[in-house]
Amino acid sequence: MGKSVVIVGAGIAGLSTGCYSRINGYKTAIFEMNSIPGGLCTAWKRKGYTFDISMHMLTGSKAGPIRQMWQELGVVKDQRFYYHDEMVRIESGEKSLSICTDPRRLEEQMLALSPADAKLTKEFIRLFAGKGMMGAMSLKPAEMAGPFDTLKMLAAVLPLMGTFRKYGKLTIQEFAQRFQDPFLRHAVRFFIDSPGWPMLRFPMLGLAGFLKSAVLEAGAPLGGSQGVVFRMAEYYQKLGGEIHYKSPVKDVIIENDKAVGIRLEDGTEHRADIVVWAGDGHTVIFDILGGRYLDDEVRTMYNEWIPVLPLIHVMLGVGRDLSKEPHRIVFELEKPINIAGEEHRWLCFLHHCFDPSMAPPGKSAAEVWYATRYDYWEELARDRVRYEEEKKRIADFTIAELDKRWPGFASQIEVVDVPTPSTYVRYTGNWQGSPDGWYIMPENMRKQTALRSLPGLSGFHMVGQWTLPFSGTVMAALSGRQLIQLLCKRNGRPFVTSTP
Repeated sequence: MGKSVVIVGAGIAGLSTGCYSRINGYKTAIFEMNSIPGGLCTAWKRKGYTFDISMHMLTGSKAGPIRQMWQELGVVKDQRFYYHDEMVRIESGEKSLSICTDPRRLEEQMLALSPADAKLTKEFIRLFAGKGMMGAMSLKPAEMAGPFDTLKMLAAVLPLMGTFRKYGKLTIQEFAQRFQDPFLRHAVRFFIDSPGWPMLRFPMLGLAGFLKSAVLEAGAPLGGSQGVVFRMAEYYQKLGGEIHYKSPVKDVIIENDKAVGIRLEDGTEHRADIVVWAGDGHTVIFDILGGRYLDDEVRTMYNEWIPVLPLIHVMLGVGRDLSKEPHRIVFELEKPINIAGEEHRWLCFLHHCFDPSMAPPGKSAAEVWYATRYDYWEELARDRVRYEEEKKRIADFTIAELDKRWPGFASQIEVVDVPTPSTYVRYTGNWQGSPDGWYIMPENMRKQTALRSLPGLSGFHMVGQWTLPFSGTVMAALSGRQLIQLLCKRNGRPFVTSTP
């Protein structure tokens, strides 16, 4: 029997680690604080409606190296996906732009909106729909990349060198500001609305070819995010892995600077040769381990990198069929709403009518979200009355705005649920309620090697969204695969990706 591994957290990263551990002969057990798998990749039901805040698209569901990983994890077999023709509809007053999968139609819309921006529009479309790099992506960890991997990536990069030289120092926000038309500035910014996002990481593997790699090959899994994580959990258990639910971890057992197991909140200990932390990075590094295992790299990540802003959601079950509407709409408000001291002038609306499992027939599960500050909600949650009043204020405002767009909408509301950043922390323990780790910024965009271990501590490894900037679902799963591949190499064993 191979070495034993304990994994903390049954989210995407933990389940991926568990599956590849079992495939490669490790005795494995996962300890999860909640009663179901998924972590941040979750959904819940209210009166027949399913509210899903994760995995609105699964990158790599159709083709490419990422699909290979999802196949290895049992995700895509017999899984049906919905592929949107329209990513998002952006509206302001009389102006509207459909960010669609047809580059010619997208270009025609942008040219009609602003003939003065014709040159920049054509450049944007060329980047948006051009040759991408997804096919050249390697599933190997950066530490194991060889000459063939380098040559493969160079072959994909060379045709794009002109683009890299031109946009290498620009962020997507700076690029958007080049448009003369104010509406187009907002519309382009909404492709990725985050501070300082580098053009060359749009969204993860380069701006060029975004349409093909991130849209045409990314489908919404029918049945939602829980269908995906439950498949992974079932596959992991079929491989012989154990999952212990309702088992929050209190401590990492360390002997002579070596992790030898974990201690649960109920006091029970579970020892193993390898400890893999697939939970919140800040919690384990600074709270559980007390900041004893740090170097400049780790300090920079937590002191200088910017966590992705947490969200407050307004989840709605509405007795109205919205299936004829764009599945995602971003529209400008006549009067902004102030949340945590910041004005929000645009409302981001999403419905799930393309998936019949999300709501009763003829009805719709929908959501609106606002990026916000965690410290505001952390303090507010200490006063339950004020906390609930603020949630209601935001929900009432949101419903009133949607009623202006669809008269009668407010009277058709059947369910309202408002998870906040404090909800994220309570359910997942994620630092500052961040849903995606850190933003990609010019300062960290070139970091390719994940933070897989801590200096001075052996037998301990980390996977998930706090190991690289803006890891997301794909990179969370890939971090588990890559860790086991590295451990196999270290132990002189071949890395296996499927059972016989």
